[in-house]
Amino acid sequence: MIYFFFGSMLFTAALCIGAYRFFSQKIEQFQMKLDDGRGYYLISMLLVAFVSSALAFSVGSIMGFQANVQQQDSMVLIVLLNAVVALLALIYGLVHFREGERY
Repeated sequence: MIYFFFGSMLFTAALCIGAYRFFSQKIEQFQMKLDDGRGYYLISMLLVAFVSSALAFSVGSIMGFQANVQQQDSMVLIVLLNAVVALLALIYGLVHFREGERY
């Protein structure tokens, strides 16, 4: 169960880092305005939170964690912490996005 917990969190973090780097690169290269990039990043983080939580729940159910009463609480914890990871990445991204400098 603990490996599933950390694997799910790492998957969510990897999706968040990928989205942050993608939109950060687009903003710094002036392919996207700063406000547009922040808006798209907000939507992508909400989708990451939903998809990673849904995947964690469905994979956990397939692995049989939902059938055990003691592990049902852990499943809920995994789903909630996946959403928290995505929302923390959202906060970090919105604060740290910067436009590139034009010379």
